[in-house]
Amino acid sequence: MSRGFWTEQLALFVLESEGFEILGRREKIVRGSSEIAEVDLVARKQGELYAVEVKSGKVSVTDVRQAYTNAKLLGAKPLILARSFSDDAARALAEELGVQVILLPEYMHFVSPEELAELVEKALVSILDRLLPAGLPELSEEETRVLEALARGSTFSEAARLANMREDELGRAIERLRERGLLVHGRSSAELRLQAKVVLLLRSLLRERLAT
Repeated sequence: MSRGFWTEQLALFVLESEGFEILGRREKIVRGSSEIAEVDLVARKQGELYAVEVKSGKVSVTDVRQAYTNAKLLGAKPLILARSFSDDAARALAEELGVQVILLPEYMHFVSPEELAELVEKALVSILDRLLPAGLPELSEEETRVLEALARGSTFSEAARLANMREDELGRAIERLRERGLLVHGRSSAELRLQAKVVLLLRSLLRERLAT
């Protein structure tokens, strides 16, 4: 996979670790009928909106200006994630304009995103082993509805609405699924959503196998 892809994956990991909620990717800025710019990521933290630019290389003066301008157009705070500054002028301009810059190698203590990619690929095996259920018992109608809602909902509130449940009812339903070994205690809503998708996929594959 490309260097840019892994840089973006690392950026997403760093942002979520720092408490940012990712609201969108490749956000287009439109004025009238014309697209005038695009922001890599839109994120929110503690009620503040951020326009995020992700760079696989160094941050230049031009990059700082672009991030500042795009953020102003979106009514957001500017944030750049990159490997380093290209020179002192870029660093000074970022400080002057209030553009926050997170340097990925310093944050993760890795020389390059490619080195992190190797670790991520190895970690995928243990992650999937933890998320995949050892067995797949028959699912009740309610369990299926809850899993489908979790798989489709981007937030817990949306999942509750899709399941036609109150949030406390959905929480209890999730606990029952955990007791049956169908879900594990995830660290994020994204992980819970992935688990639900995996269980539903396994159920579909098992049904297809039995049908043949």
